[in-house]
Amino acid sequence: MGSCCGFGWGGLGWGGMGLVGPILSLVFFVGLLAMLGLGTVWVVRQFSRGKATAMSPHAGADPLEIARRRMAAGEITVAEFEDIRDRLRS
Repeated sequence: MGSCCGFGWGGLGWGGMGLVGPILSLVFFVGLLAMLGLGTVWVVRQFSRGKATAMSPHAGADPLEIARRRMAAGEITVAEFEDIRDRLRS
């Protein structure tokens, strides 16, 4: 009644492999769940990173400190920094 060379329970499919078939299926399923979980964590972090940037502690930072950082990063020259500093102090 069983098939000789088919892909059924007694053939070349998962069923013909004894315990290996169900173990491989379980490993595949657990791996799939892990990938879905990691994907969900990645998406949540991407959305929360956008909110964190908008609400960063630098948003209301001291303008002089911002100018110092820009000068240190090379975005403005020392003369521009001094001009900004003088304007902020007056």
